[in-house]
Amino acid sequence: MPYSQLPTRRHSLVGTDFDDNTVELKHTISKQLYRCPGCRGPIQIGSEHVLVRIRHPDGESYHQHWHRDCTRPIVRELRGLRARPV
Repeated sequence: MPYSQLPTRRHSLVGTDFDDNTVELKHTISKQLYRCPGCRGPIQIGSEHVLVRIRHPDGESYHQHWHRDCTRPIVRELRGLRARPV
C-alpha cells in the first residue's frame, strides 16, 4: 500500500511505529471542537478528520484527533501498514 493512502469512510489503516506501538488511523466526524496536534489548528464540529489511536505493547493506549492531511507524516513512518475494512 502506498504511504500516501489515508484512511477513508470504508477502511482504516493499522501499522507499527518505531517504538513497536500499534497505530490505528480511522476516519471520523468531529462531535466537538478539537485541536490538531500536527498543525495546532482547530478541527471544527462536523468536520471529517482522523482519529489516531496508539496502543503500547503493555496494553496502555491513547488517542488524538488530527486533520486528514496532517496525518501523512504518521502514515509514512508506519511499518507493516495495512487497510482494515470499517
